[in-house]
Amino acid sequence: MRITANRLELFSAVRTADEIAPSNSPLESLKCAHLTAADGRLTVAATNLEISIERDIPAEVGDDGDIIINAKLLSDMLRMLGGDTVTIAEQDKGRVTVTSDTASYNLGLLDTKDYPHIEIPFPEDTVPVTGLPAMAKRTVFAASDDANDTSVLKRCVHLSFTSDGLRAASTDGYRIASAKGDSKSTGTVDFLIMASALEKLSKLVTDKDELKVGLTGKNVVFMKDDFVFSARLIEGRFFDMDALMANIRGRFTLLTDAKVMQDMLDSVCTVKGRRNRFSMTFTGPAVKMTCESEYGISSCEQECVALSGNPSGTYWFNPDKLYECVRAQSGTMMLEVAQNGAVILKTNELTCVQMATREPKPIDRTPKEPKPVKDKKEPKTTKKKKVAEKKLPAAA
Repeated sequence: MRITANRLELFSAVRTADEIAPSNSPLESLKCAHLTAADGRLTVAATNLEISIERDIPAEVGDDGDIIINAKLLSDMLRMLGGDTVTIAEQDKGRVTVTSDTASYNLGLLDTKDYPHIEIPFPEDTVPVTGLPAMAKRTVFAASDDANDTSVLKRCVHLSFTSDGLRAASTDGYRIASAKGDSKSTGTVDFLIMASALEKLSKLVTDKDELKVGLTGKNVVFMKDDFVFSARLIEGRFFDMDALMANIRGRFTLLTDAKVMQDMLDSVCTVKGRRNRFSMTFTGPAVKMTCESEYGISSCEQECVALSGNPSGTYWFNPDKLYECVRAQSGTMMLEVAQNGAVILKTNELTCVQMATREPKPIDRTPKEPKPVKDKKEPKTTKKKKVAEKKLPAAA
């Protein structure tokens, strides 16, 4: 293989591969980026067996072929090299040179025959979709980020293609997020994908990018002209969001603005500490947020528009989880409180259900008296052994 490519374009592709290739894998090949040259293009691939990626960049191809190079090593080389272009040329006896400007690297290669490849679905089995970064923003936050969580479903996002378009849902057991996506992405397929994989994908594409989505056995594949992303499907059955929402009985509903709620939370959470008592108190159309911690008490009140019911009562929540729900919203928002104290935040694109908590214990901020300083004891003196006096012999 021999190619010449733009150094910065190649560096960007290899850096993405380095972020996916596991540096601590027991398999040396998985630590590598797979480079394939053919038809005037260079494909850079990487995998950790959970997610895989391929990116195409334009290149001058002298000889077709493929090689694998340690992804971190190659990324560091391309970052340190100067010049606008870089040449990668395979040598005899399993070695390769990486040359740019006045510098050159020479290193050994691994065998490519066992490197895993992405299986591509048939075009007729794919569905077009846009707006994946926005969808990820509205759902990933509500999934558990605890890698030790025994329930893998709590670390997933459920994507479903319906006759009304794409929908997504996630939950960590304390809150639920259900979002609407591209209305043109219609179909009859649904699947579970790790939230971490969806978040990674959202950083590699834009909302305007139109991707093709298809399933291939145990993987879901997202594709566009110069990009392929594959993630492992998670087995299991997600809950029925429509049935869940139908069983929630609301006590009252207010109309407010997501930005107003975000500003209120920012204001009252300035005193947040290790122990927190966060509450929302409703009095008619007014909502009051209060946060109390070992550092002090802060509160903020805002008038809303009462839509139904009689807004009243005080409800307790985890401030961090509630803030993430509010931050994911935008525009005019309905705030509904259910009979069990859960708060439901609704906009056209996103519905969040945040479970209430029991009232936390009061925080004791009474200054503790300093412990009395004990008097230092005198150092013990070493008892001297009495030495028996020798008697002189009596005079003759």
